[in-house]
Amino acid sequence: MSSVILSGAAEAPLNLSEPSLDEILADPLVGLILRRDGLTPGVVRVKLDRERQRLARSGHALPRAA
Repeated sequence: MSSVILSGAAEAPLNLSEPSLDEILADPLVGLILRRDGLTPGVVRVKLDRERQRLARSGHALPRAA
């Protein structure tokens, strides 16, 4: 893993990969936005799974997120 050195700070690891859905939904800021919008991580997962299934039926399948 690469590192980034910030001015006056210790080395911080540099993550060049995209976050997983679990990581996104576990983020506190995302949680605040979901609550504000009346959603939960479970509701978002169900909506994403339904859309993934709809796209698969139409021949436009997306890979399943971790």
